[in-house]
Amino acid sequence: MAEPIPVGSDVRAGTYECTNCGYEMGVQSVQSMPPCPKCDGPYSWKTITGGDSAEDPYPEE
Repeated sequence: MAEPIPVGSDVRAGTYECTNCGYEMGVQSVQSMPPCPKCDGPYSWKTITGGDSAEDPYPEE
């Protein structure tokens, strides 16, 4: 998935960071990314761990 991840995109389990305020949100299963609960912006997310990040050792699982 391209970075940054737009709000509403389906993502895999991992940790994501708001591109506006830096809030980190953990995702436990596949879900659509909501707007940031801290700054309420319709901003985007950056992958920190897991998900579809380049560092994910098993990107197809």
